[in-house]
Amino acid sequence: MEDRYSKFKKLNWLLTQSFEAERVYYNAGEDVQQVELKRFFNHESVNRNRFSYEISEQLVQAGVEPAKEWIQKGNLDRDWRQEKKALTKHRPLKLLKKCRERDEENLKLYDEILDEKKFPKEILQVLKRQKNIILKSLETAEKFRTGEQALDPQNRPRVRKLKAM
Repeated sequence: MEDRYSKFKKLNWLLTQSFEAERVYYNAGEDVQQVELKRFFNHESVNRNRFSYEISEQLVQAGVEPAKEWIQKGNLDRDWRQEKKALTKHRPLKLLKKCRERDEENLKLYDEILDEKKFPKEILQVLKRQKNIILKSLETAEKFRTGEQALDPQNRPRVRKLKAM
C-alpha cells in the first residue's frame, strides 16, 4: 500500500500544481480589464481545471487518494493588500508573466514524470496531451507579450501609411 502512494507521489504533486495554475489564471482573469486577455486567462483557467480533473481521475483509477488541499479556487488566498493592488494597478503583462512562470514550472514537472516512464501508458498519454496544450498556451501568451496579438482590440497598434510624394 505504501509503495503505491510513493509511486504516485509526483503525480499527486502535479495535481496540486495544476490546481495552483488554475488559481493563478482564475485570479488573473478576474483582475485584468482587457477583453482578449480576460478571455485567454479564463480559457486557460478552465483548461487547468480539466487537467486537474483528468489527473485526479487517473489517480482514483490507480487506487490512490488524490491530494485535495488545493481544491479551493479563486480569491481565497488573497489578503486585502493584494485585492487593493489588483483594483488600483492594471498591469496585464505582469499577470501574464506570472501565469507563464507557473506554466513553465509545471512543464518541468511534466517532463520529469514523462521521462521516468514508470506510469501506465494511459496516464502518460494524458500527460503528453496536457503538456502540448500548455505549450500552445505559452505560445499564445508570448504573442500577447510581444504585441503580436493586441491586448485590447479597440486599441490596436497603429501602422503608419506612407504617402506617395
